[in-house]
Amino acid sequence: MRARLRRFLIRLSLALMIAWLFASVPIPRIAPQNWFAFFQVPLVVFVLVCYIGKLLIDTFFYNQFKP
Repeated sequence: MRARLRRFLIRLSLALMIAWLFASVPIPRIAPQNWFAFFQVPLVVFVLVCYIGKLLIDTFFYNQFKP
């Protein structure tokens, strides 16, 4: 169980760092400012929440022991 939690925390921290990176990327000058600003961060957060949900299900509910 400790190995599962360790892998979970490593993957969670990696996902949080990647999400922070994508959320803090500067807005390109050619993009419409209002549209891009209102959809960049919510899209990153949505993908992050979906990944965390998948990670939780895989960590705690998927049988990782092979017969």
